[in-house]
Amino acid sequence: MSSPAWKERAIAGLEKLAGCRYESLAVIQSPPYRSLNNGATGIAYTFWKAACVLDDPNWLHYARLWIDHVVASPEDDRVVGVPESEGGAAEIDIEDSLYHGNRGVQFVKALVSYAQADDYHLNKFLSEYEKPAARERDVQDLLQGTPGRLVGFAIMYDEMQYPYIKEQGESLARELLSTADLTSEETPWGNNPFKGMAHGRGGILYSLLFWSKVSGGELPDRIRAEIRIHAESGLAQSHGMRWPISDGDGDQFMDSWCHGTPGLLHLWSLAYEVYGDSFFLDVARRAGEFLIHREAYDLGHICCGAAGASYAILSLNRIDPEGGWLDHAARYADMAERTRPVHRFRLGLYTGLAGVVCLMLDMIDPAQARQPAFQG
Repeated sequence: MSSPAWKERAIAGLEKLAGCRYESLAVIQSPPYRSLNNGATGIAYTFWKAACVLDDPNWLHYARLWIDHVVASPEDDRVVGVPESEGGAAEIDIEDSLYHGNRGVQFVKALVSYAQADDYHLNKFLSEYEKPAARERDVQDLLQGTPGRLVGFAIMYDEMQYPYIKEQGESLARELLSTADLTSEETPWGNNPFKGMAHGRGGILYSLLFWSKVSGGELPDRIRAEIRIHAESGLAQSHGMRWPISDGDGDQFMDSWCHGTPGLLHLWSLAYEVYGDSFFLDVARRAGEFLIHREAYDLGHICCGAAGASYAILSLNRIDPEGGWLDHAARYADMAERTRPVHRFRLGLYTGLAGVVCLMLDMIDPAQARQPAFQG
């Protein structure tokens, strides 16, 4: 499919989002209503991304409208529903989570303010984002803990290049590294048994590696060694390889960004970019080989569906552009648009329309594709 066709799809999705209102979320969705992951902050992020990709500042007005509504609205409850693929409800870290809580609101407000040259609100929300964590977490993960906040710093520093963002990010990276020593396990962060990106050790390693790439800082050798060990824990399949959900569960898999091979493929691709080690390129290719032979996804969104698989393959395409991956990324992108979202969070960035719109935008120029609120 041509770039103009993807652009047409993206604009159609943006217009659909533009026809919604913050108040309508309470009618058509379940809570949380404010979050980056499922709610209005993710919609604001999508309009910000549209302004950047399409070079059209008019979309920033929608971004500002949505994020201003979020800032003025009450906080979400601490116990909220989670995507139907995960089931039930969960207690969410409202104060410190980039994806579920206030840090995500501050992050998107800062991006929108920077794009609009609004220094007052930029400095205001950067200062709030930089505040120390409200509480120390026993177990680190990307969605609720320090790794997510570090990803936010990496994206903002990559966008703005402000020295004080770099200082804060370096401080947070050191803090995150120090938490590896708090576990009695031999594996760093071994008190987290999950392997994947959203909830497991893969997300911790990714956040540190992403910050290292953006900031130019070096990581301890043990991080490179741990990424390699993590990669070697994958299991060979009839095509390629995949990773189980957690330690000791070699027969339990989710082929999702949050808990499976699509999420970890970003880690192997980034490790090759940073270290230039052909081992990581080989692992990334084997993960990609598994994904392109997977059957169709029942869901279309980023977290657990076809959009997440497409973004993973786009990361692989960036480091291996002659590998023939792009057609498969496009196939999954097409599937993402045609397949259902998580109904209870249908407009969400990681669970619904907003994330699929971001993917349509990225398919206009796949070499520049960046998974939203994760790569840029």
